[in-house]
Amino acid sequence: MSKTLADLLPGVAVQHVIGDLAVPIRSLVYDSRRVEPGSLFVAIRGQHSDGHQFLAQAISRGAAALVVDQRYWQGPAPAGVPVVVVADSRVALAPLAAAFYDYPGRALVTIGITGTKGKSTTTDLTAQLLAAAGRAVGMMSTVDFQIGARRWPNDTRQSTPEAPEVQALLREMVAAGCDTAVIEATSHALSPRWGRLVGCAFAVAVMLNIGHEHLDYHGSFEQYRADKAQLFALLAERAGPTWAIVNADDPNHHHFLAAAPATATRLRYGLNEPAEVQGRLIQSGPMGSVVRVSSPWGEADLTVPLPGRFNASNALAALTVALTQGIPLATAAAALASVRAPRGRMAPVNAGQPFGVIVDYAHNPDSFEQIFAMLRPQVQGRMIAVFGSAGERDVAKRAIQGEIAGRMCDLLVLTDEDPRGEDREAIIAQIAAGAEQAGKRAGSGYLCIPDRAQAIRAALAAARPGDLVLLLGKGHEGSIIYADHSIPWDEEGEARRALAELGYGNHVEMPESSQESR
Repeated sequence: MSKTLADLLPGVAVQHVIGDLAVPIRSLVYDSRRVEPGSLFVAIRGQHSDGHQFLAQAISRGAAALVVDQRYWQGPAPAGVPVVVVADSRVALAPLAAAFYDYPGRALVTIGITGTKGKSTTTDLTAQLLAAAGRAVGMMSTVDFQIGARRWPNDTRQSTPEAPEVQALLREMVAAGCDTAVIEATSHALSPRWGRLVGCAFAVAVMLNIGHEHLDYHGSFEQYRADKAQLFALLAERAGPTWAIVNADDPNHHHFLAAAPATATRLRYGLNEPAEVQGRLIQSGPMGSVVRVSSPWGEADLTVPLPGRFNASNALAALTVALTQGIPLATAAAALASVRAPRGRMAPVNAGQPFGVIVDYAHNPDSFEQIFAMLRPQVQGRMIAVFGSAGERDVAKRAIQGEIAGRMCDLLVLTDEDPRGEDREAIIAQIAAGAEQAGKRAGSGYLCIPDRAQAIRAALAAARPGDLVLLLGKGHEGSIIYADHSIPWDEEGEARRALAELGYGNHVEMPESSQESR
């Protein structure tokens, strides 16, 4: 792309410029190790390193220009290399990236989906539904990326990538002939402190729900909610028609509608509270639900081939998006009947054992409440849960998770999730404190086994016919992160190996909802 430094600065809070703005820019990077001749290097101060310490390295590798943060740059300006001093270099990254890639979101129907739980599933369901109805779809989710027929795992450990990666993927979607992009929008990405999704020109914003999550970063529930609502404020970037879609069953939905521009069309969906797209649960079981829908586009019965009331709500959200995009209700309903769950979301593991095993990504109090309440009536024997809690993340939720699991499950096996730089045993002890509040006792009600592979083996060895073992918190993730290293991880594969060691190895075809399309 032929861009000059001047071409990239609209939308950036520039304090002052040193040097020639006409210098050509061939790439945009924020990691000095990726600088090539002609790169614009954006120096960002992060949690563990400061890009301003690597300006000389960037120049030696051929950086054509630098963007620095006025709060951290000490000067002096290097000879012959233009420097753009900005108010906040992290915030500047998104508008710089959107301009460098020539605003690809404007050439797509860009759909953003946010919420505390269900984002990945709803993003995937929406993409599947739109593709089945004839749209050429791209997708970014915690689990997978997709551009048209090509789909591959998201191994970045970021649900929403950094702004340059987001814009590069959107540009690839345009080049591949996609007409629609569905993006999972996290609270971190939406926070004005990061603003990764600025410049995406969202046409549709969807709010699923708000619960207790990431308060370590946002500071309060109110700030968390406000940061989430930034997705709806970003609808103002779009020149054409926009839709603000919210879950009427969540009492916070009014805050999201208030954040949307006045020009956006507001639309509610819901299973309980009055809504324009009104669903009523006709039946629900471990294999799926039937939902009767009344809407401005007509009425229909939806077959949702995913378990749980929350998945019925997720499906209703995806259906609502499709209806706003001109897809007939009958077409959307037919497509919805054959959708599949994303990897690691309510995925059964069956090797012929006489008890159930399910892998799921549930990792916060709300998702624990929902998954346990949904599955408890379906379990003839005991419910056994294997889980941990992430290090360097929300500390307050650990005891809450322990209490919920202790109250609703028969046996807990507490283990590593991603300890990062924290003491793994201290994390487990915080979870155990909550379990003890629910009446569980060490050795009988709960086990503490930090090694996750051994924890899974202990849970499966303890399972009896009719029990259900839930492996929670890792889902699709491909590694476990420690302070100075990470280990490869495959939750479903580890469960299958453990079952084989117990003598269960008969191949049983996975349900279609848990198979991945590659």
